[in-house]
Amino acid sequence: MTKQRMAIVSVPWAAAILAVGVLCVGPAVLAAAAPSAGPGALAGPAATSAISGKAPAPAAKPADDDNQHVWKSHATSVAVFKNGLGFFLREGEVTLRDGWCLAREVPPAAFGTFAVFSHSPAEVVDVVGSGPGETVEFDGTDAPKDEAAKRARLEASRLLTVQLTYAQKGADRVASGKLVSVGPEYVVLENDSNSFAVPIEGIKKMQVLELPVRVHVLGQADKPPEKAKLGMAYLRKGITWIPEYSLKVIDEETAELTLRGTLVNEAEDLVHCDVNFVVGVPHFVHTEYMAPIAVGQIIRTIGTAVAPKEIQTQIMNRAAIASNTILMDQFDRGPGVVDRPVGAAGDVKGVLGSLPQMESAGATDYTVYTKKNLTVRRGEKAIVTLFTKKIKYTHLYRWSPPNQMEHYLVLANATDTAWTTGPLLATSGDSPLSEDLLKYTPKGGKGEIPVTAAINIAHDSQEKEADRKLRAYEPARDFWVDLVTVEGELKVRNFEKRTADIIVTAHIPGKPLAASDQGAISVDTTKLQLLERTGSVRWTLRIEPGETKTVTYKYERYVPSK
Repeated sequence: MTKQRMAIVSVPWAAAILAVGVLCVGPAVLAAAAPSAGPGALAGPAATSAISGKAPAPAAKPADDDNQHVWKSHATSVAVFKNGLGFFLREGEVTLRDGWCLAREVPPAAFGTFAVFSHSPAEVVDVVGSGPGETVEFDGTDAPKDEAAKRARLEASRLLTVQLTYAQKGADRVASGKLVSVGPEYVVLENDSNSFAVPIEGIKKMQVLELPVRVHVLGQADKPPEKAKLGMAYLRKGITWIPEYSLKVIDEETAELTLRGTLVNEAEDLVHCDVNFVVGVPHFVHTEYMAPIAVGQIIRTIGTAVAPKEIQTQIMNRAAIASNTILMDQFDRGPGVVDRPVGAAGDVKGVLGSLPQMESAGATDYTVYTKKNLTVRRGEKAIVTLFTKKIKYTHLYRWSPPNQMEHYLVLANATDTAWTTGPLLATSGDSPLSEDLLKYTPKGGKGEIPVTAAINIAHDSQEKEADRKLRAYEPARDFWVDLVTVEGELKVRNFEKRTADIIVTAHIPGKPLAASDQGAISVDTTKLQLLERTGSVRWTLRIEPGETKTVTYKYERYVPSK
């Protein structure tokens, strides 16, 4: 028997160690279990202080607090969509044990979007397993049962939280805790308040706790590499962004447009991460289903990862912002925009800087604004300026009698990116002009923002009955209708100092017959019954300062005869 064994037996509680096999111990026994402990290790000051009851010197801590075979990834990039989804990319380096490594958790990825991969083209991740934790049985089949093999396997699991099943006096016992040391005869486990020594000889099974994911990597010639840089990609809920614009009028033709995105992160910590604010939402069918490998894991599920109720309400109240299906009409039909030439917007590319574009095949419906090296932890929000650029604008007036005429600013998108749907605040100097929703505007298109009622454009409308045919038609028995012809007149006068482009739309409660000044006539094909017919007439007018313009129209309608 060695001096070390003699030293252990000589203390009063040595019999308890040998009888029970696991006991709360102090630094003296930890030293005995440490690999560096040699013969007579307990005969020094540590053993003396343990026997005498004096406080021993603190045990030396390992150089690092993490097991080298645990893959710790961090988010490097996330593409955030306005519908509450985010596509995450994570990466991290790890030292492999026979090609294997462990990971703490699988994110609540949407079905069909979870992938683990190697950054090296010569390596492939061939197995990703998930369960209650890696289990090794030292039975000669799963793993060798000799002490040397056990010790090597236990050493590879050092600093992991494990559960050991060991034999003691014909019965199986269980001990769990952080495996802090592997000695010649004992391993030491630590929990919050105690340390335990377990004899290696009796260990039958080891299960790794808190690390449910196992990843295997193959290299060239199907040989596992020693180290690997692994990546993880997945789509999950719990993160969104809300666009907000500000428009500062500089002069009569130029304005400065700024887009800011409010990032709401209820998914996971983003530390020094590249955040891509995406305009447009890809088609994801299975976003309501988690990936099978994530089911059952003790992690934040989608249900707890979505925004709190107050944030949900805020987002729902602005639901129109989350969809680019609200488009600005880019054609000449009503309401339409006056096709007035707009000058160049200056050095747009210089203003945009290195704004990235989704120009790959099939990605023409998406625009991406990237903010690099951003830190926003779970539960936090951040307002990020995505771009500031100078644009050209014009004035437009719209009038639909009997309503008041409205004044609009027409914003020309001559930039390299589309403008997503979002609220816009327009200012001139220190005074606000308007706050409204800027609808999705593609590159080369035009967007409109209402400013105010056009008080400097006088307008008037009147109608008169031009003809009536009594009892012109009997659509039902003893029910007669008269055919009435109505003539209308619309008059506008420009009191502005600049030329006014005006779009006038007259909604007709009948069938339009004629219109002056090239008025465009249309009918509502969803209302073709005799008494329900409706239509409209639309004029595009340009009126010089001080000029008065009058347009006329005629329509017919059936009314009950009395």
